[in-house]
Amino acid sequence: MVRLYGIPGCGPCEIVKMFLSMKGVPFVFVDARKDPQAAQRITELVGSPTAGVVLEVDGEVEAIRGVTPARLEAWYRAYLERSGSR
Repeated sequence: MVRLYGIPGCGPCEIVKMFLSMKGVPFVFVDARKDPQAAQRITELVGSPTAGVVLEVDGEVEAIRGVTPARLEAWYRAYLERSGSR
């Protein structure tokens, strides 16, 4: 299960949600406005809760700044490799 840390209404967060849904990747959205630990984790990785999207898979955390189709596809390929799916 992927944990997507972000803020509701955040453009990049919404794009990542749609991308994960389209790819069939199970995820849960963690609202950094309601979860102080999530906000702190985002801030530690990207500088502020609005500076990027943070994804966590099996305890591995990755920040994506500048959400683009190429970056999302690269993340997805790595996700498939980690999970053993193809």
